[in-house]
Parts: sequence; structure tokens; C-alpha cells
Amino acid sequence: MPDDASMITAPAHVPPHLVRDWDYGSAPGAERDPFLSSSVLHDGPDVFWAPAGRGGAPCWVVTRDAAMREILQDTTTFSSKAIAGFSRLMGEDWDLVPLEKDPPNHTRYRIMLNPLFSPARINAIEESVRGTAQALVDAALAKGECDFITGFARPFPVTVFLSLMGLPLDLTPQFLAWEEGLLHGKTMPDRIGAAIGIRDYLLGVIKARQAAPTGDFASFVVGSEIEGKRVTTEEALGMCYLMLVAGLDTVAAILGFGFQHLAQDAGNQQLLRDEPALIPNAIEEILRAHAPVVTARYATRDIDFHGAPIKAGDCVSIPTGLSGRDAREFPDPHRIDFRRENVRHMTFSVGPHRCIGSHLARREIKIALEMWLSQVPPFMVKAGETPTAHGTGVFGVDYLPLVW
Repeated sequence: MPDDASMITAPAHVPPHLVRDWDYGSAPGAERDPFLSSSVLHDGPDVFWAPAGRGGAPCWVVTRDAAMREILQDTTTFSSKAIAGFSRLMGEDWDLVPLEKDPPNHTRYRIMLNPLFSPARINAIEESVRGTAQALVDAALAKGECDFITGFARPFPVTVFLSLMGLPLDLTPQFLAWEEGLLHGKTMPDRIGAAIGIRDYLLGVIKARQAAPTGDFASFVVGSEIEGKRVTTEEALGMCYLMLVAGLDTVAAILGFGFQHLAQDAGNQQLLRDEPALIPNAIEEILRAHAPVVTARYATRDIDFHGAPIKAGDCVSIPTGLSGRDAREFPDPHRIDFRRENVRHMTFSVGPHRCIGSHLARREIKIALEMWLSQVPPFMVKAGETPTAHGTGVFGVDYLPLVW
């Protein structure tokens, strides 16, 4: 809390005692552990006002698991419309589908897409996913060391995405560059340029599939109907764009934080080597402790919420990483315990917008852990090197040099 919160500009409806000068990225220690650095927010109110808390824009910030769950399950009071805003970067107004749709429209799209991400569908593509992981592990083993982020965590989900979409795998470097520019670009022109590049490429794919379907994801989307109406080009773009941005940086982030923990905690790494049956439980614990997404909602009406006088139109930021580190929900929340029971995390959100790709994400993480632990000798952070992370946008690891 600043020395004098009254010196910070806030709307008239925001009480001074609820104003907190906060920015995830510049918080002390965020470059090492953004989850631990953000956990200081648990010392304050359940909801506070941050003048520049969402990418420099003002918002309310929710700090507790229970309050986040209330918001995410109340789609009438808290809307998802425009929460990502990628189309607005380009001066356009189409939605990421179904993320930026509220029920009941959201439900129609969700029903259409659910079969593509069912456990049965994920089982059908597992061999391909394992092949992708194996090639990356082989490359790392051949070198004897690697930066896990550039050598595995980022290219793995991008390659899986391209396979799912039916796109050429040699596009991996281009999609990695677009992803970096869109989500982590240092300037607004960087972000806009990446957003346009992705849009133009996906529009080209969509139009090609409209003319000649091939049986891939884009073909399924453009050939689908919702309540008797064929999916439009704009709707198809919103779906394909979401599959890209939702499935790449998040999985890479969780892999980065999970493997950083294993590299720095030899005991937990050896535990999974000795008891691979614990891997599914370990995945849930890694997900709990490293929820990387800071999502948001917009209030549709005035509401007194956990003592915060939220007005219609106010943005409410929901840093899910604080949920998994909430001591009200999890004893000793900063300790990674692969035997922890009843891990009820919200890394994949809750309510209608629960992540449609959660089965795929879990499978990717499981395959990564199984392959590294069974094929790579005990690994650790390279001597003299320090892993780096960021707490902006999607929390993530930037650099993780491993040796074995």
C-alpha cells in the first residue's frame, strides 16, 4: 500500500482505503517467482482498486479463491465480453469464441466445440503428441543441456497446435514469433503487428478450408452449424484465434514453472522417478501452485462485492495464481506437495468458461513429465545461471538452463 493512497487518482466511487498501487510485473521478486511476489496481496482486502493493475489500465483486483469463484460463476453480473481485446488492438470488434461470449450464446458455441477436445479425441492424437515430445527430448539429450523454455516448453505446445489445426510444422518458428509479439511484445506496435500477422494467416486458412475442407480443426469449424446457421468467417476466426492464444502460452508457462521446481527440488524430482504413479497427482499440484492466467470480467451492474463498491462497466481482474496460493483454501500453500489431497484448483477456471482444452493440456504435461523423467538423467539448473520469470500477462518462465 502506498504511503498516501489519497495521492493516487481513483474514481469517486472507490474508497481511499481500497486503493493499492500494484503492478504484477514490477512487484519485488516477480522476476524470480511472480506467484510468491503477488501473494503479499493476501495481506490486504479481498478486493482492491489498482490504478494501473491491468496492463496500465485501472481495475479492481480480486485476491481470494472464494471471491474469484463467485465472479467466474456469475456470468449475469460479470461479463466476459472484450476481456482479451485482441481484435481491438487492430481496431476491429470480433470476439474470441467462445471466451468472449456470455451465456446463452456461449453455450451454443461450447456445445459445438466440446467433441474436438473430449478425452476420446485427445486419446486419438496422443501418439502424435508423444512423437512431438520425443523429438524435442532427443534434441536436448544430444546437446547434453538446454534452455528448457526455448528447447521444449514453447515449441512443444506450438507443434501440437499446428498438428491439431492441420498446419505445416515448419511454421513453428513463425508462430513462436507471433505468440511472443502478441503476448509479450515490448511495444504496442510489436503487439499490433503480431495480432495482424496471426489474423491474416488464420483468415487465409479459413477461406482455403471453406473452399476445400481437409478434415482438420478449421475445416470442422467452417463446416459447422449453430441452430441451423453456418458458422461465419468472423466466428471461425474467433475460434481459431482463441485456440492459438489459449493453448500455447499457458501450457508453456505451466511446463516452465513445473520443471523449474523439479530442477530446484531434487527430492520431489526423485520422488516422481521412484513413483511414476504419482505423476497425475503431481500435475494437479503443479497446476494449483502455478496458475499463470490473469483473466478479467466487466461488471454489468452496480454491486457491493466483498466490501468493494463495484460500478457497472468497471473491470475486475482475476489473478488465478493467487487462488492456488490462498492459505484459506490450501494449508502451507507455497509448499509443493505431490501427495497433497483434494487439490481443488481453478487453473482451468470454473463455471461456464472452464477451459475447453484442459484435457489436452493435462495430457501434454503428463507426456512431458513421463518422457523427461524416464529418459533424461536427474536434471538441475546449470551452475552459475539463474532462471528468470515474468509476472505480466500470462505469468511465465523466460529462461531455465538445465543440465544433467
